[in-house]
Parts: sequence; C-alpha cells; structure tokens
Amino acid sequence: MTQRARVLVGFAVTLVILGFLPGLQETMQFPRFYVIFLFTVFFWVAQASSWNILTGFSGYFSFGQGAWYGIGVYTVAVLVGKRGLPFMAALPLAGLAAGAAGLGLGLVVFRLRRLSGEIFALTTLAVAFVLASVARLTTAIDGGTGIFMTGTPLPEFLGDFTTAMYRLTLVIALATVLVAFLIHDSRLGWGLFSIRDDEPVAGGLGVPVFREKMIALGTNAFFAGLIGGVWSLQLGFVTIDDVFNIRVPLFVILMSVLGGMGHWMGPVVGAVIITTLSDRLNSAGLADVNQIIIGSLLVVLALAVREGVYVRMRDRWVTTAGTFIGVLALVVVLDVNDSLISDFAFAMVATVVVMLVSERVWDLVRGRGRSKGPPPPEVPSADLAETSA
Repeated sequence: MTQRARVLVGFAVTLVILGFLPGLQETMQFPRFYVIFLFTVFFWVAQASSWNILTGFSGYFSFGQGAWYGIGVYTVAVLVGKRGLPFMAALPLAGLAAGAAGLGLGLVVFRLRRLSGEIFALTTLAVAFVLASVARLTTAIDGGTGIFMTGTPLPEFLGDFTTAMYRLTLVIALATVLVAFLIHDSRLGWGLFSIRDDEPVAGGLGVPVFREKMIALGTNAFFAGLIGGVWSLQLGFVTIDDVFNIRVPLFVILMSVLGGMGHWMGPVVGAVIITTLSDRLNSAGLADVNQIIIGSLLVVLALAVREGVYVRMRDRWVTTAGTFIGVLALVVVLDVNDSLISDFAFAMVATVVVMLVSERVWDLVRGRGRSKGPPPPEVPSADLAETSA
C-alpha cells in the first residue's frame, strides 16, 4: 500500500471513529462539554489548514483569513436570519461567496508584481476592514444592528444543535485537511513550493505561477468561508465587531507557525495544541493573560523550533509517543486534574518542551555526540620505513 493510500485510509478511519463520538456520549454519559470542545478544535483545524494552503505552500503571507471567515458568517446570517433560506442551502453559498471574493482579490493583486510580500499582507488585512465598513453601512447586510441566529432550524439527521455542530465542523475540517494533503503531494503543490522558494525562477521553468496562486487563494477562501458559515450558528447573535476582527487571522497564524507551515499536518497539530491550552487557561481563570502566555510560547518555539513542532515530532516519533503517553498516564494515575482535557494539556505541554531540545543536545544525551578528540595524524609510509631502519 502506497503512502497516499495509507493516509486516505487514515482519513476514512478518523471520520468513522470521530463520527460515532456523539452517540457514545449518550451511551457512556461523559460530559457534553467534550463534544463542544472537539467541534471548537475542528473549527480551528479547518481555519489553520485552509490558511496554510496559501501561505504555507506558496509563501504569500495573508491576513485575509478574517475577511473570508466573515463573508461566510454573514452570507449564512443574511440568507438564513433575514431571508429565511434553509441553512443547508445557504451553507455552500457561504463557501462560494468567500471563494469568489478571494479570486476577485487575486485577479488584482497577483497581476501586479509590486503587490507582493508585505504589501500583499497589508492588502489582505485591509479587505476585512473594508468589508466591516460595508456591512455596517448597508442595512440589507447588517446596518450595525446585528443578526439573530439563535433557534435556526437544522435537518433532523444532524441531531440536536451540539451534535449538528460537531458533525458539520468534523466533515469540513477533514475535507480541508484532505485537500491540503492532496495539494501537498501533487504537481500543484510542487509548483506552489517552487513559487515560495523563488517565484521568478519558477515562472522561468514553466510553472503556471498566476494560475496556481489563484487556486491556492480560492481554496483558502472557500474553506474559510464554509467553516465560517457553520460558526454563525455558534455565535448565535452575529455582529460586525465579533466577526471582522483580528482574532481569527492571528490565531490561525499562531497555530500554523507553531505546528509547521511547510507540511499539511503542521496546522492540525498547532490547532490542537493552541485550542487546548487556550481552553485550559480560560478555565483556570487566566483569560486576561491567555494571549500573553500563548504569544510567549510562540516566540520561544519560533526561535527554538523554526521548522515547526510537527516535523520534530515526526522525526522523533518514539520520544514523542513515549513522552505523551507517559505524562498522560502519570497525571491520570495521580489524579492531578479534574478533567481529561487538562490531562491532555499537561501531556502536550511536556511533549512540546521535550521537542525544544536541539538535535546536538539530543545526540549528546544518546551518547552519539561525545567528543573523542582529534584523530591521530597519519604517518607517511616513507617515514615508517626510515624509522624501522
């Protein structure tokens, strides 16, 4: 079985296992909070993975995630909350509207060489502020009054509200990660990586630079808008300040940089770590310093693990598994916490700390890097003959 086939089987198994979790919750009677926590993780996995398709693969740093997410939220909010359209009919339109907006921006910025690097990043940041102003001034969209989404009817096959949110975010998250994986190991992915390394050289070698950047930006915007459409239900009351803010792009950047932007699994790992830590810090009453702690963690990891945590975890998978399982078993046996999520948070932090150890130190610990002194100088054969004589 090829590596791609094994990964695809892994996606299918993950979907089946996680898909049955809400039913197990009713049978085993574990707290409903775990389901809510998991669909929050799925939301951030989809956001981070979609952002990485553009920025991680092509190197075009984007702050536009908040704009695409906001378009998705308001597309569903307006069509469902104001026009009475069924939610499942409005949801695909959220992704399409965000994708169309992304492609429209790409038609302008990707045609102009000067709009690259920092200028591209600032341009994508400005899009969110422009959209916020349009929504505030247009009564057909918001008009500054907000839109109620509480009590939106959902199809019966999705279950109750919490179960529906879980299933929708799970499917979209897995679809986003699957697309990121397929792009990563395809001709399109190789082209994007060459653009990231040196765009003029890539164009000179025959890579369709404009087309591949458009595909990456459109895919990024589509999935960000799609998961944003689902998240409008969780918001309950959609307002401009809650949607078009800097929180989503900053958290997405944080997650992707932490996990590793060069690999499709990096944002997944980063999203799981950051969401878990953020949730536990809030539960511990540290909401006011939550972002300070997580931001400090990013600075340390950016300096110590530039390639991202996932790459080191993959290269040191035995150490990763041993540390995580060992710490998790220890805190469970000692009953240190009152929540399984807190136990996982302890295990993840310990694993990340171990990953901070550099390769040189790691070799010394394993006994492969001890200095044995310089080798003895070689004596020419002629000198040996004279010595023996």
